[in-house]
Amino acid sequence: MRFKSQILASLSLKLMRRPEERTTDYSVYDDWRHESLQSSWDAFDDRWITDRDVLDFGCGDGQMSLYLVNKNPRSMTGVDLSPDAIARASQNTGPLLSFILGSATRIPSADDSIDTLLAFDCMEHVMRPGEILREWNRVLRPGGRCLIEWFPFKGPWGPHMESLIPVPWAHYLFGEEAMFEAAAEIYDNPGFVPRHWDLDEKGDKKPNKWRQWSTFAEQGYVNELDITTLEDLATRTGFRLARLERRSFAGPTWRRALGKTLMKIVGDPFVMSAIIELEKLEGSESL
Repeated sequence: MRFKSQILASLSLKLMRRPEERTTDYSVYDDWRHESLQSSWDAFDDRWITDRDVLDFGCGDGQMSLYLVNKNPRSMTGVDLSPDAIARASQNTGPLLSFILGSATRIPSADDSIDTLLAFDCMEHVMRPGEILREWNRVLRPGGRCLIEWFPFKGPWGPHMESLIPVPWAHYLFGEEAMFEAAAEIYDNPGFVPRHWDLDEKGDKKPNKWRQWSTFAEQGYVNELDITTLEDLATRTGFRLARLERRSFAGPTWRRALGKTLMKIVGDPFVMSAIIELEKLEGSESL
């Protein structure tokens, strides 16, 4: 184990706290996820849902779709590439609500059939963003919108490894190889409490997956996309950037003010999340 990896593993174990119940009990996580997505929707306007055909991209178990179907869309369709997630979501279908299985590069919807496309807490996991943006453009009607809540990679928790590496900006301070090596070491440590995604159907801890990767590209879970690149991809794919709102630290007023200041001075490393609206241009054809 390399010296940087040893330091990171030691620091992570010292900073590690008892995990929240939502990360160890899937039934609690499901409730938390539902509430979290409801809170996320507060950044957007109901007019993009009411009387519109809506596609919930990366819908997971369908919590956002279930919440927004109460805002009277013309139709609400959830799509995800996980068969298990679609199976769970499909237990809650109705006259206006359906769930379908997609793939990493294809949405099973007709051209120009959607008014509003939602992408909440999933953009960072799209490993081929250019192809997906072209798909978004294809299925949206002219003037249709993509509403995105995104947690960019350059932010403090961009790698999505905080359950093992609770060190903000570790990808800057230590590098990706050290992060994976430290994560593999910590996963086998008796003091690490497995999360629900670390457990198999019997409730036993799954084998250590972290030893098979040394880079984010190999892992294929986060895309390392930054805001500037997303803007460029969207423009080249036939979209207009209708809204971009960068958000930094939450919490007390002083903390929010500090985050905004650091975000202005330093930039993307202090962007915790981004609220984005893309509008499909009239007559646009994705490149």
